[in-house]
Amino acid sequence: MSLISRIHRGLPGVSITLALLLSLAVPRAAPAETIHKVYFKGTNSELDVYTIKGSSQGPTLLLMGGIQGDEPGGYLAADLYADISLKKGNLILVPRANFFSIVENNRGVEGDMNRKFADQHPKRSDRDLLVVKIIKDLMKRSDFFLNLHDGSGFYSPKWESPERNSMRYGQSIIADAEEHTRPDGRVIPMESMVNRVLERVNPQISAVEHLFHFNNHRTLRADTTHKEQRLSATYHALTKVGIPAFASETSKNVRDYRLRVRYQTMVINAFLDEFGIIPDNPKIYLDNPYLKYLIVSINGRTPIVVNGNDALRVHAGDNVRIVHIESNYSRGLTARIKGAGGFNDLNEEVHLTNDTLIQIRKDRFLIGTIPVEIIQGRSPKPAGVRVERRVRYFCVRVNDRTVVAEPGEELTVMRGDTLTLLDPSTNLEPEDEKALRVDLRGFQVQASPLEDRGHRINTATDLQEKYGRRRGSVTVFPLQAKLNNKVIGESYIAVTEPRLEYLVLRESQGGPFVAYPGDKLELPTNALIKIMDVKTNVPEATALFITMAGRTVRWQQSGSATGIDASKLTDGEVPLDVTREGRSLGRIWIKQGKEFRLSSESNRVPFFPVRY
Repeated sequence: MSLISRIHRGLPGVSITLALLLSLAVPRAAPAETIHKVYFKGTNSELDVYTIKGSSQGPTLLLMGGIQGDEPGGYLAADLYADISLKKGNLILVPRANFFSIVENNRGVEGDMNRKFADQHPKRSDRDLLVVKIIKDLMKRSDFFLNLHDGSGFYSPKWESPERNSMRYGQSIIADAEEHTRPDGRVIPMESMVNRVLERVNPQISAVEHLFHFNNHRTLRADTTHKEQRLSATYHALTKVGIPAFASETSKNVRDYRLRVRYQTMVINAFLDEFGIIPDNPKIYLDNPYLKYLIVSINGRTPIVVNGNDALRVHAGDNVRIVHIESNYSRGLTARIKGAGGFNDLNEEVHLTNDTLIQIRKDRFLIGTIPVEIIQGRSPKPAGVRVERRVRYFCVRVNDRTVVAEPGEELTVMRGDTLTLLDPSTNLEPEDEKALRVDLRGFQVQASPLEDRGHRINTATDLQEKYGRRRGSVTVFPLQAKLNNKVIGESYIAVTEPRLEYLVLRESQGGPFVAYPGDKLELPTNALIKIMDVKTNVPEATALFITMAGRTVRWQQSGSATGIDASKLTDGEVPLDVTREGRSLGRIWIKQGKEFRLSSESNRVPFFPVRY
């Protein structure tokens, strides 16, 4: 039977795409190939499986992500390997084991899928068990299993803090035992394998707190603290199938999921090397997803293109089919017609009677929203696309530089910065451009109350705080573009309070030390103190000044001759202020005393900068 005929006689209800990648580099080697199967297509249990065969024979790794839907570090990393080609060995890839839960950003809509691998009687209502059965079958075709997760906190073999201890999972590679003896007597040395992987991974990580550790759950032992893992995928693979099985856990405390994806690719590549699977071109970067356009058919007519910032206009009772989503990604895309369709309305005919929204997601991430407007009555207006009038980006001059902000973005400035609002970039016709107004909420000029462009705005004195939204030490002011009193674009000016973080001082007869705002410094009469560094949250090029006892000097970032002569002090406290444009960013208090002493009113343990 030929390869093509064998594939097309696959399981009923399974759609298959085949891509052959011929490799001419290895003489007499079998052609590399990627076989893509979609199980349960069009249902909430839709499951993509990629079988990637190398040019040369070798072992097979089952790589899986997304079994728990709120762990993007795992499923986004796994997805990067769907386009891989292999020189040697094979990869069975399940990037989104629980796609419905991923889209909902839920650990498990039907419960935790990773606790359903023990032998049990299937419930007719539990769709997860259909997926679990497929995964178990894939394990039987594999030599190794690697399950990708995001875990809580940071694993440490000993207690360090509530977020870093032996019951946490993050930044660890988990196995159910240090080694396992199969019924045939073969010993699987999991700890040794993981330690070799760690030797490859950890030198690539610069943050010491993000290093990976081996995490032995000792699941086979009676005294294990992780009995729940006996229901997991790795436990089934190890004890029932007899293959080495591991879970790679990046920490959810690493807030940037893109960094977690990067760490996962380090682990995957190290395991591929450990197993003797040689890749041609693993991709290890992650672009932000965005919607380019939709292709939509109305009542079965010729499809039209709807751009990401347009609106779709239809008559009441029309049937709409989203034929295609064009994005910078091709996998993990869903379209949901809110209130009218189902979990994924891509290529589904949906009957519309009311205004609604089309929501486009890449996995859990919302990448586009397109309004659907119902044309009431028997209007002669044709159904189709209405171009939404919009702002592409706002232009703002901050001090001596011009910056842009797209709608929805925040532009961060420091209190005391000077702003000038410039003309925004829009898709408006020339007549509408003339009617456009730009309004920074909180700023008002009596001569031109409706137009804020062209004015110099001092963020320290010209903004009314009641129009801003406080967020800690930041005040956020809306920046709006209005056409006929309707807001067609909105960004935000986030005004941050400048502050002194610390001073680095040096006593003439001793070493450098750190003083924080509010600290009190007592100096003996013969002491001479030099200011070595001033650390603030403002840009380095900002002019800063040091004021003490009525004398003000400009601070130079390269170092300053500014000094404090204790012989000229009294026993009364004198403030030393670091200022910017006349505003104090913070101060310390200094006075003459019998001995050198630095005290803090908060009695905190100070943070000492690394390089002093």
